[in-house]
Amino acid sequence: MTVQNHYFDTTHPLRPYAYSAPANPGSLPPDNALRSDPEKRAGFWPCETAGKWQYLPDHRGKTAYQTSDGAEVKIEDIGELPSGLTFTPRKNHLQTWDEKQKSWTLTKAAASQLLAESIDNGTKAINDLVDEAYRHVTRFWPEYQLREQQATEYKAGGYKGELPTQVAAFAEPAGKGGKEATDIILAQAAKLRVTLEQLGILRMKKLELKNLKTAAEVDKRAAEIVAAIQPHLQELEKVGK
Repeated sequence: MTVQNHYFDTTHPLRPYAYSAPANPGSLPPDNALRSDPEKRAGFWPCETAGKWQYLPDHRGKTAYQTSDGAEVKIEDIGELPSGLTFTPRKNHLQTWDEKQKSWTLTKAAASQLLAESIDNGTKAINDLVDEAYRHVTRFWPEYQLREQQATEYKAGGYKGELPTQVAAFAEPAGKGGKEATDIILAQAAKLRVTLEQLGILRMKKLELKNLKTAAEVDKRAAEIVAAIQPHLQELEKVGK
């Protein structure tokens, strides 16, 4: 069996294991190596101490958080987690670190502020998304209304007479007859009104946020309302093309 020198880094204060290489036959280990094999231990790294391997925590590559402000820090060295860092992320910008409890805490005043911020942010998210949806139809809204009005009148007249201009503007390039085009226009208009009505109902659900007690509850409910709005937004995106 080949004898190995297991070298450690003497320039590092913890003298961590660096690499292994075959030893010369009959030689003694050099000052920066041990002959005993370093063990592989998950989450630990061998470091030389008084001629033996000592296994220290190895958090390299992990993300820690500053207890002063919650900022992320990448761990780049071997050893215990330095003071002022934690592996527990801060949930929000108003939490502060309790060194005695070793955890993030939230005062009553901060919780109230966070709740108010969540309500404002949730309300804005809902309003902005519905506004985005409306914009897909508002730029052509006069055209939609006129076409629907003419289609309604044409249908009421038994689909007889000259095809109204806005109905014809759709029918001719689409290759549709007057009756078929009229029925399509009216069906689309009815569907659009249903979508707009649903958006109005969903937007007003923002008022529910003011009745909730915690920021987490507000965020959850706002996300649910936004998710319910998304399909209607996608539907109106098709209309606006």
